[in-house]
Amino acid sequence: MIKSPQQMTFTDKKFSMIVYGSPGIGKTTLALSAPDPILIDFENGVDRVRADHRKLTIVCENYEEVLHDIESPEVRDCQSVIIDTGGAFITYLKDWALRTQPGCKQKNGEFNSLKGYGVVKNEFASFTSRIRDAMHKNVIYIFHADEKADKDGNAQQRLLCEGATKNSVWNSCDFGGYMQMIGDQRTIAFTPTQEYFAKGSHGITGILPVPDKSITETNDFLSVLFDKAKANIAHENDVFAPMQAQYDAVMKEVREVIGAIQTADDANAAAAALPEMNHALSSKREASMMLKEKANSLGLKWDAEAKSYRGIQ
Repeated sequence: MIKSPQQMTFTDKKFSMIVYGSPGIGKTTLALSAPDPILIDFENGVDRVRADHRKLTIVCENYEEVLHDIESPEVRDCQSVIIDTGGAFITYLKDWALRTQPGCKQKNGEFNSLKGYGVVKNEFASFTSRIRDAMHKNVIYIFHADEKADKDGNAQQRLLCEGATKNSVWNSCDFGGYMQMIGDQRTIAFTPTQEYFAKGSHGITGILPVPDKSITETNDFLSVLFDKAKANIAHENDVFAPMQAQYDAVMKEVREVIGAIQTADDANAAAAALPEMNHALSSKREASMMLKEKANSLGLKWDAEAKSYRGIQ
């Protein structure tokens, strides 16, 4: 399907997100603040979430159960799917690949890393696409942080995850938030530094404080954040709309001028008139390219010294 800029409003966009940090900092509780969530508990850790913050949860023995459960009415009706954790999900996918996918099991029964991680990576991406794009849900992956040292000995925080998925998972996500304590304040960062990966979009950047919610307060941090991102998208659309209308009007005029060119004199007149039009967005560049293509099709050549078109002798 080809869409015009006017159709690309993204007002119904669903987001994909990574939340990662050290154990016990509240990653799962934060993820469950997404709109109308359901949790896939690969780590069997939902009991550590405070009771008043728990939501519908899929408890599974293997990947096949997950594929069955995401077709349930409860998942169909939710808005967000939480994967806790991405690292544990990889373990489930390894087990699935070992049992069901040709070439992922060595003769000694061990996991074939060479082929197996490629299969796992592809299935991880396919699952994400299925939840976000086909089922139209927000998808939030929780990861533990894995502290590494760079060549100078400085600490670097990365996703705790086997195989290449820990790098590729960043490609498709809209937000990537690193959770940490700064003093006595929990925070989540959406702007990368030398110490940690992070990712922001749609005006969500920087380091944001994460409040500690009491029993009487609503756990809605990500719901509010997603609403803010959508409001920023809507604002961008409002700013863009007049420019798009001006672009459409001037391109209509450009096409009429280009379409009327039959001779070198016509081309020279168009070359003088096109730059003076009320251009918007990329219309000036496009008009210049269209003029060159039309001149070429008529066998006209640009004379740089005379600064005009002439017929090829």
